[in-house]
Amino acid sequence: MIAGKQDACAHNNALWCDAVLKAAGAKTEFLNGHWIAREKSLPLYPNIVTLTANPGAEFFGHLDALPKGSAVKDSFDSLDLAQKGFQKLFSGTWLFRPARADKRPPIQSDWHKITHPEALKKWLAAWNSNDQLHSVFSSRLLEKRAIDFAATSKDGELKAGAVFNAGPQLDGKEVVGLSNLFCRKSWRYSALHDLLEPYAHKPVCTYETDDALLPVYRQLGFEACGRLAVWLKS
Repeated sequence: MIAGKQDACAHNNALWCDAVLKAAGAKTEFLNGHWIAREKSLPLYPNIVTLTANPGAEFFGHLDALPKGSAVKDSFDSLDLAQKGFQKLFSGTWLFRPARADKRPPIQSDWHKITHPEALKKWLAAWNSNDQLHSVFSSRLLEKRAIDFAATSKDGELKAGAVFNAGPQLDGKEVVGLSNLFCRKSWRYSALHDLLEPYAHKPVCTYETDDALLPVYRQLGFEACGRLAVWLKS
């Protein structure tokens, strides 16, 4: 049962991590209070995501079994994992935008979904200049109905992009998660506005680590609904 907005944010992010790690060959599982991926680690992605502020004894047992370099996303910024040999990498703010329309609006001409591996390669090149990180996203993710690799283009060039993933449901509406946004920093408002347009009929969640950018999200209808932290096992 998803109780509130921060719970929905945490669960949505865990679903996205689950898809990415599973596509890379990890054995994943949703347990009472947390999600875990075993036997595989990926850059930028955690091996555990908490789903409650007090994940319980089983969670702490799994911490001990994680290899060095593994990350944990504390979705409620409620844990002190330093005594377990972890270092806090960063913290951020969960953001939630309620559904803004009853029906899905027409998709604008420069918005498109990435559907083929060759197009994904171009998307990845625009997302991150470090090509060693491109292998994080398996082309198998393109086959998932719950995941959209989206982009907007101008004159044939990718202007901005992001990933959207679906689930869970909150108050009868499916929540959509926004992640891996790329665009020029000065274009963030317009890029987000355009990328989000097809999802006006659904609530959207994301998180931001740069407090200076929070006003941009507020202008787009997002509200802060909690804090999160990411810890690295050192």
